[in-house]
Amino acid sequence: MILLVDDDADTLEMYEIGLAAGGFSAIGTRDGTSVARQVDTVRPDAIVTDLQLHGTTGWGVMQSLKQNTSGPAIPVVLLTGYSTPEIDRQAQELGCAAVLTKPCMPDDLATVLRRVLAGA
Repeated sequence: MILLVDDDADTLEMYEIGLAAGGFSAIGTRDGTSVARQVDTVRPDAIVTDLQLHGTTGWGVMQSLKQNTSGPAIPVVLLTGYSTPEIDRQAQELGCAAVLTKPCMPDDLATVLRRVLAGA
């Protein structure tokens, strides 16, 4: 199960459908502040989060996962519309498994998820 976190409903739908076509089960949420609770309920194999979210950020999602006893073992892929060395540095410091820049095709995300999960 892949937990997708993005504040755009169309983006969530695109990745849910695309990942399903790639053999993944995916569930999306627009509420980044509830990810830690959802981790306990859904028990995802990986989390894909946007950086800019309503009410929090992708950084906030990752920090809340570190505080959750289940969270640190779950690989996180950051999917963002911005690519800068600072974002890459911070993502590495927070333990992101990968950083992808939008637009990112669902097939490319599925490829990265397979690689990340194989190494987890």
